[in-house]
Amino acid sequence: PFRPGTGKTVTIVEAIKQVLRSQPGARVLACAPSNSAADVITERLSELGSQAMMRLVAPSRNKKQVSMGALPFTRTNQHDVFECPPKDELEKFRVVVSTCCSASVPHGIGIASGHFTHIFVDEAGQATEPEVMVPIGTSVGPKTNVIISGDVKQLGPIVRSAIARDFGLGKSYLERLMDTEAYDEEAGRN
Repeated sequence: PFRPGTGKTVTIVEAIKQVLRSQPGARVLACAPSNSAADVITERLSELGSQAMMRLVAPSRNKKQVSMGALPFTRTNQHDVFECPPKDELEKFRVVVSTCCSASVPHGIGIASGHFTHIFVDEAGQATEPEVMVPIGTSVGPKTNVIISGDVKQLGPIVRSAIARDFGLGKSYLERLMDTEAYDEEAGRN
């Protein structure tokens, strides 16, 4: 984890670009817990063009809420409502950007687990563990690389339910990982 403003998202975006350059067959699912964070990823990858990248947006989202830089990468139907392209079309994009929750859409339309060679989750310190598990649980295959980025010292997940907090859902998946021995600075030196 890094401090605010140290370039975590910039690093994630550069990592995505490097994966795409070095691995011609790479397919990336880039996620974030919020629409605004997913829009930022889309804007920063805009040089890829709309033939290579798709920004999945929930049909319930108002078009005015989507950043101007992300809109060219979205798709709407004849009623001007956001929609997902058909499976065969979505599979052609090298990068699909969505919120963590909307990351279930590719699986829901029949894209097989393992189609995405890389899953990036940005702002993972702000996501609940179930949110992060949506792209992991629906899209990971035996050879999928999962990269999560965030800061456990910043704003954590917002959990309004006391019952959910009592069951540990107020702790992000990133924080849970950081609390394991593998990430313990003292244990790691032994």
